[in-house]
Amino acid sequence: MSNFRNVSKSEPCPICGKPDWCTVQYVEENTKLHYCRRVLGCSNIISGTNGMNYVFLKQTSDGSCMYKEESAYMESRKEWEKANGRNRCANGRRAKPKSPPVKQPLAPQSAVSVTPLDNGTLDAIYRAFLKKLHLQKNHVRYLRQERWPDQLIIHSQVRSMPPGGNGYYYSKGRDLVAKELVREFRSLKGVPGFYEQADGKWNFVGQSGLLIPLYDHNGNLYRLRLRLDHPEVDENGKEKNKYHNFSSFYETSADGIHFVNAFKNDCRSGSHPSLYAVPSRDDYTVCCITEGEKKSLFANHVLHAPVVSLPGVNSFGKVLETMDDERNVLNFLVAKGCTTVIIAYDSDKYVNEAVLMYEQKLIELLSGYGFRIAVAYWNPGFGKGLDDILSINVRPNYELVRV
Repeated sequence: MSNFRNVSKSEPCPICGKPDWCTVQYVEENTKLHYCRRVLGCSNIISGTNGMNYVFLKQTSDGSCMYKEESAYMESRKEWEKANGRNRCANGRRAKPKSPPVKQPLAPQSAVSVTPLDNGTLDAIYRAFLKKLHLQKNHVRYLRQERWPDQLIIHSQVRSMPPGGNGYYYSKGRDLVAKELVREFRSLKGVPGFYEQADGKWNFVGQSGLLIPLYDHNGNLYRLRLRLDHPEVDENGKEKNKYHNFSSFYETSADGIHFVNAFKNDCRSGSHPSLYAVPSRDDYTVCCITEGEKKSLFANHVLHAPVVSLPGVNSFGKVLETMDDERNVLNFLVAKGCTTVIIAYDSDKYVNEAVLMYEQKLIELLSGYGFRIAVAYWNPGFGKGLDDILSINVRPNYELVRV
């Protein structure tokens, strides 16, 4: 069984050399996959800080770059070719090996996913989908413990994922929800999170948790994120990987080289930004950027200002993602009269150099749009995230950045 471990001082990431933030996966005896979250450009082959060479396999949904030690990569490739008869002639005899041209190893073959529908169409389907769901009592209690007021709970459109067992198992209730959607929209092809079963019926994926809507700058509900009820925990008992994209694209591989998709007529979600705003209420002069949808929803409700949510601090470039109207969220905010952007990353940036690094890169990106840029800060004793301090009526301090 696969086993994930966080890197440490005794076993730092071989790609960036740092003792935190990155992850190593033990897939079998003496074989590891390295997930580096600091490398911004995933190279096909890289010389590690420990002197070993590593081959890039793929970029994961959270932006991490997955690497495998070159020797292990080449060994698994040879085993795959041997098993599939790649070195045999038509008469069954082993072909005499030829000296191949010197070149880098090929990147893994990825399964092709169905292209998502346009945001306007997804908005209609997802809103209809959420109307067929409800918020379970345990999730209402959880949000109230997080100090969400009832008004926000009601109007946020946050819903509970229908039960379906553990992992990727499904219930009859999900079948019925999907059937009703197909009756209304004819097909769910191109809708992230939905897939076609072997019997031709549609269904959707996901473990138990909270479904949180994502909006583009035109107000279209175009993606969903799932906060798991029972996420993984590290060796210290701390929860990790709590948030997943609502996506029916799942790559699997038997050899670590060739990937296939586990779902038919799947649709990959990808990681995207979200703009939380109430146009009839909010003042667009000042906008806030932070990490996490749940946090951003709460901040918008309290501050009455638009809040841009990033799926992760390392995904700062998502603010440049263009939507169907060929504009990104920054273009939209400029047009709405926004003059000041406040970056409100979590207070762990004071002990996590990666967060500070990505904060600086976001500042550099924003500086080209003519905004006044400020950084929010507060006493970490009040809470880690922006929503934590706002929930106890503490407001952050702001420091203007010179660019």
